[in-house]
Amino acid sequence: MSGKNPFIIEALFFDGTVKEYNVAALFPIYPQMKKLEDQSLFRSVQIDVGGYGISWNDSLDLEAETIWEDGVETGKALTDPISELAFELTVEREKAGLTQKQLAERAGMYQAEISKLERGLSNPSVETLQRLAECMGLTLQIRFQKVARVETG
Repeated sequence: MSGKNPFIIEALFFDGTVKEYNVAALFPIYPQMKKLEDQSLFRSVQIDVGGYGISWNDSLDLEAETIWEDGVETGKALTDPISELAFELTVEREKAGLTQKQLAERAGMYQAEISKLERGLSNPSVETLQRLAECMGLTLQIRFQKVARVETG
């Protein structure tokens, strides 16, 4: 969520695009969405399994397609290594045509571990990353890049 407007959701899509979406714009269109004015409910947002949308409870949800079409691109880029890893793992798993469960079985892991990795909630070892890459028919590449630093005042 954005700090400026408490009803703005910031969404990161699989291609790396980050968009902001103002959920408050739905309040006059869909009266049931006004329940989200309760900040505690609004903050309980969760990504649906598979990333097809978000939901707050059983009756309040929003499709990812709506956020994509009506959201405003922020121009932000992935800079956090864990987020980049999560994104790359998800993309490569899907390119390989595997579900999280299938990849987990091939790698001798639990599906919950793959889910945590893809959500950026886990910090895997290099050995785990190597095993996952091999299970998808890939090689693991790690690189360090020099970061341009700007000195101030």
